[in-house]
Amino acid sequence: MKKYFTAIVLSAIIFGCGRDEKVVIKGIFPEDKQGTVYLEQSDVDRNTRIDTAVIRKGKVHFTIELQGPEFYQIGLGNNDFVSILAMPGENIELVFGESPLITNYTVSGSPGSEKVRDLDIKLYKTKVSLDSVSQLYSSLSDNDILSKGPVLEKQYTDLMAEQRKYNIGFILENISSMASVKALYQRIDDDTYVLYQPRDLQFLKIVSDTLSVKYPTSKHVLALTENFKNEYNKLYLDHLTSVALQSTDKIDPDLPDTDGNRVKLSSLRGKYVLMCFWVTTGETSMENLLELKSIYKSYHGKGLEIYQISLDRNVEQWKNVVKFEEIPWISVREDDPLNPRFATIFNIQQLPSNMLFDPQGEIINVNLYGRNLQIKMDQLFNK
Repeated sequence: MKKYFTAIVLSAIIFGCGRDEKVVIKGIFPEDKQGTVYLEQSDVDRNTRIDTAVIRKGKVHFTIELQGPEFYQIGLGNNDFVSILAMPGENIELVFGESPLITNYTVSGSPGSEKVRDLDIKLYKTKVSLDSVSQLYSSLSDNDILSKGPVLEKQYTDLMAEQRKYNIGFILENISSMASVKALYQRIDDDTYVLYQPRDLQFLKIVSDTLSVKYPTSKHVLALTENFKNEYNKLYLDHLTSVALQSTDKIDPDLPDTDGNRVKLSSLRGKYVLMCFWVTTGETSMENLLELKSIYKSYHGKGLEIYQISLDRNVEQWKNVVKFEEIPWISVREDDPLNPRFATIFNIQQLPSNMLFDPQGEIINVNLYGRNLQIKMDQLFNK
């Protein structure tokens, strides 16, 4: 009896898991509607067609299997489609009216898809309004541009700002939904994101941190996290470039090594230099030493140098660690770790931190670790 009961429970679990992974999508069209409906999966950088169905008696039906949340497009082709956010186990029903589908459909059975619908319709209406303003502006004569042009320009700017405000509000209200990812990446056109201001980077961070806990293996979340890192590093590089242009005399560290000899960063021009900030009392900094030793061993002979800046308060402890670890690269220390001049200039927020300089002394990357650092080294030295 016990074995029989266990078998029943196990079968129920297996059956239940399989059922929960399935998503059923039903499309309902006007009865006289004919044609083929396309179902495409929206991946990080492309759409992939996964199924088609012919409309029969005003209906289509798709069944897919999922392990987690996924984005799809379903429609008639020729850019006449709607987007959905499917979750395992959902039974999604889409009721379509006339084209364009985006403004003439309802969705039920999928909370995420309902959120996506709200986003898409709002953006569609904004685009229509922006196009209308643009057409009016294009039709102005040279004389009218002087009087009416500024008014239309303000209308256009206000529409952009209102759409941006809507997306930010949506993100904050739906921070734990994958729909917030779509809100982050909506575009007015191919070159203009809805969230276009540098400070909007904070929303990538907020969504990335939240969804990384909830959906740690989702390709959409992983791509979002990587995108945040790249955008943050770009912003950081822009900041450093600005600092360099404003104070070229301060951007060149000139610090003492363990023997008291001052070493300038600029003395290493002609080599690729990985400048690292660290502290010997930091567990992560010490763990990073192993990676640096491997990188240095592989690429020093090919033109890489490491310029490592310590923020240790205890100078003797720093010297002892450098000696004990037999650190082979240039190891220097801030003159006043309590008021670190160069860590402040380079806006160091955590330890360890690093930045990679090219042979001309220009910063080309920041905070590369692990596989990303290895890939960059291979690109530079194993061409």
